[in-house]
Amino acid sequence: MGKYRLRVPKKTEPDKKYPVDIEYTWNRQAVRKTMNIFVKIADWHQGMNGGRGGVKATYGSEAKRINAVLLSKVEKVDAMLAEFAEKNPGKITIDVINSYLLDKPITRKDEGKDFVDFVNERLDSEYSRNKIGRSRHQNGKSGMNIFQEFLRSTNRGTYKADGIYLGELTIELLDAYIAWRREVKLNSDHTINHSLTPILKACAYASELDLIDKALNARIQDMRISPKISLATDEAEFDGKSLSKEEVKKLIKYHDTCPEPRRKEFIEMFLFAFHACGLRLVDVMTLQWTHIDFQKRELRKVMVKTNKRHVIPLSEPAIEILMGWYAKRPNTKFVFNLVKEELDIDNADALYKARNNATKCINQSLTVVGEQMELAFPLTMHVARHTFAVFALNKGLSMTVVSRLLGHGSTDVTEKVYARFLPETLSTELTKLKDELSELAY
Repeated sequence: MGKYRLRVPKKTEPDKKYPVDIEYTWNRQAVRKTMNIFVKIADWHQGMNGGRGGVKATYGSEAKRINAVLLSKVEKVDAMLAEFAEKNPGKITIDVINSYLLDKPITRKDEGKDFVDFVNERLDSEYSRNKIGRSRHQNGKSGMNIFQEFLRSTNRGTYKADGIYLGELTIELLDAYIAWRREVKLNSDHTINHSLTPILKACAYASELDLIDKALNARIQDMRISPKISLATDEAEFDGKSLSKEEVKKLIKYHDTCPEPRRKEFIEMFLFAFHACGLRLVDVMTLQWTHIDFQKRELRKVMVKTNKRHVIPLSEPAIEILMGWYAKRPNTKFVFNLVKEELDIDNADALYKARNNATKCINQSLTVVGEQMELAFPLTMHVARHTFAVFALNKGLSMTVVSRLLGHGSTDVTEKVYARFLPETLSTELTKLKDELSELAY
C-alpha cells in the first residue's frame, strides 16, 4: 500500500510550499512520483487518511478536493498492484510499481500469451504445414490437457487455475511436472520425454521471437530424461535400437545444417564411435591422442570396461573426424572435450562421475536430435555401437570378427546380444547352402 510524503529539505522555511510525493517501498527500495501538489509544512498531516497522509483544513477551501485526489490515486495504484500480484505471484518488481505510478501500461515480454495456448498454436501450425502427422498432433494436444491438469491439481496456475503465462515457465515448474507425471500418472521416462517434445519445441520458437529469455530456453532444451547409466553390467540385450543406412545419412545431413556448435560436436562423437567399430562412450570420452597411430591408421587403447588392450582399424571417415578435432585441439591430452584435462583415469570414483556427467550431457543433446529426426526411439551414444554391429553382421562379417571389433570378451556375448535380431544375416548365411540344398530337394 502506498502513502504520501511531503518532500522537504533539511533546512525548511515555514511559509514555503513543498511538493507531495506518492511513495511505495518494495524490498527496502522506495519508488516515488510527485503529485504536482504543493503544501506548507504546517498544513500537512502524515496521519490523515489512515496514515497515508493528507492536507489539513487550514490548507483552505481546496483541502477536501486535494485529499480526494490523493486518496483516489493511491487506492487506484494499490488495486492495480494487488491484481498484478494475484495474477503474477512473486513477480512484482520496482519497475512494475514505477510503471503504475507513471500511468504506463505494463508490458510483458511474453505479451501476456497463455503458455498452453501458445504450445497448441505451434502444434496446429506444424500440423497444417505437414511438419507433424495427425497422431503426433493429437498426442501433443492430449499432453497439454494433462499439463493443465497438473496446474490445477498442484495449485500452480497463476492468472487462472489451469493457466500460466508463457513467461512464467521455469525449470522448477518443469521439474515438478516431470515428477508429477512419474509419481502420479505413473508414466515411463520414454512417455514423459514424448510429452515434453511439444513444450520444448514451443519454447525454442518463443526464444526466437524473444518472448522468453534465450538462457532459460537453453536450459529448458536439456529437460529430457536421460537413460540410466551403469558401469557394472555387461552389454545390455539389444532391443533393436540401431540406425538404418538412410537414418545415418539423415544424421550426417542434420549435422551439416545444425546451427548449434556443441550439438554438432556431439554428433561428430557419435559418428566417430560408429566408424571406430562401435567404440563405447567411456572409451570415446577417455580417448587420448597417444592412442591414435595415424600412420598405421589404428586406435590402440586399454578399454575401460574390459581392462584389455584393444586394436581398432580406423576407416577413412574415422580418420577425417580425428583430423578435424586435431585441428581444433592439437595440444590437448584427450581427443574430445568431454572431460577435464586433469582427469585421473585410474581413479575409479573420478572416472565414474566424469562418465555420468558426459553421458547425461551428450545423450540429452542427442535425444533432441533423435526427436527432430522423428526416430522411433531415443538417440543415445550406445546406438552408435548397436548400429555398427548390425551393419557389420548384415554385411556378412562373421560373429567372431564382429565380436573382436566390438571388444567383447567372447563371441557368446555378441551372439546373446545381437543374433536373434539379424534375419538378414541368417538369410545371407543360408544362401551359402543354396546349391547343396537344391540337390537334396525331392
